[in-house]
Amino acid sequence: RLVAHDPCGRSLRSEHNIGNLGVHGLDGYPHVIPVWFKFTDDEVQVASPPDAYKCRALRADPRAVLTVSSAKAPYHVISAAGRVEIEVIEELERIVFVREVAVRYLGLEDGRRYIERWIKGGHPGVGDLLRLKVERFRYTSVSGE
Repeated sequence: RLVAHDPCGRSLRSEHNIGNLGVHGLDGYPHVIPVWFKFTDDEVQVASPPDAYKCRALRADPRAVLTVSSAKAPYHVISAAGRVEIEVIEELERIVFVREVAVRYLGLEDGRRYIERWIKGGHPGVGDLLRLKVERFRYTSVSGE
């Protein structure tokens, strides 16, 4: 079933589940990174420190997959596969993006505290914004539904 039309798939996109971003590692092995993410209509967005390992790996091979699974039964999994475009995200836009995602995952107060610690009383600077252009969605129920 397509995620866009499946209630469980839509739910997983909007809940606070951690995503797992799979990339082709620079050493030739698969590399999976837990990430906070934001879904839009046709892409998955992930903020990153500038030139982090995942960004270097994706510049070498832009193919990636993000999987998201429910934390409790009944278990559901979605995956979004495609190619990642990486763009520099300026400091102010980066703060806004990370704040939005932190509040989504942690709630208003804990998200605010997270941002205060993340900024460290200074400036986080520019970062990278990963845009996974979704080519394939897959929904799986591993609970036998």
